[in-house]
Amino acid sequence: MFSKGKIDIAVPKTNFSTGEVISGIATLNMKKRAKASEFTISLICDQKITERRGTSRSTRTDRIYEFEQQLDGEKEYEGSGTYPFEIKIPEDVLGQQPQMPQLEGTLGTALGIAQSLTGMGATKRTSWYLLARLDIPWGVDTKEEVQITIG
Repeated sequence: MFSKGKIDIAVPKTNFSTGEVISGIATLNMKKRAKASEFTISLICDQKITERRGTSRSTRTDRIYEFEQQLDGEKEYEGSGTYPFEIKIPEDVLGQQPQMPQLEGTLGTALGIAQSLTGMGATKRTSWYLLARLDIPWGVDTKEEVQITIG
């Protein structure tokens, strides 16, 4: 299926600190008119966890953080429009990421060696991004992502 439009997200930079405000513009260009329930921008953090147990691997993605801001409401969208936005990054947002418990001392060292020898353990990859989405009921949503870094 093909989308009825395209979204561009413009931000002046992609590296941010906690407490900072992400300012930008989401531009919506519709190829065809579409009735949508809302147009939103979200700040999202996903964590991809890959666990190894011997020769098998399993991967899951956990949503760590999500803040959604409505840019426009329910209406018929057509043509193009620009939507400025500002999202303040919470000061404690990095503390919300779950941490794997770490064992200290000899026991922790022994566990690390055992995991590497047996092929067991877990790796985590955290990704932050902005997601602009035009929610089209009973249709294909138009959306765009921009990867960012928060540190």
